[in-house]
Amino acid sequence: ADSLEIVELIMAFEEEFGIEIPDENAEKMKTVGDVIKYLDK
Repeated sequence: ADSLEIVELIMAFEEEFGIEIPDENAEKMKTVGDVIKYLDK
């Protein structure tokens, strides 16, 4: 996934689950796996 796809994925998760992922955390996410690991916390 490229960086635009990751941003779109993060936005979709935020909207779907009613959460907000801080920019400083989102900037560290480079793969779909990174996003999943963050959400699994």
